[in-house]
Amino acid sequence: MVYATDRPFRLQCEAHLREAGVVVRLASRQAELAKALGDGSTAAIIVGDDGHDADVARELVDAQPATLGPPVPILQRAPGESIEEIVARALGVTDTLMRQLRSSE
Repeated sequence: MVYATDRPFRLQCEAHLREAGVVVRLASRQAELAKALGDGSTAAIIVGDDGHDADVARELVDAQPATLGPPVPILQRAPGESIEEIVARALGVTDTLMRQLRSSE
């Protein structure tokens, strides 16, 4: 999931994630992010360097009922971090989560 009010950032992240073979959803509004979290199919949330986007994502993740599983990690773009770097970081986090889920089955 890429959540950002910055459209170019969202689209560039989407392109890199799709290139890596990842199914990706985009959200530019709080309601879209809440719906995706409610579906239970969000492995990680990438947000831009806008602190407001990260705050909104944290608020929604914290409000998730425990029945939906473990909290979804939020990866905020660090100052100076390229889009390629944040996407690579997100892919590393989701790979680790998937391995943990498989080993617990």
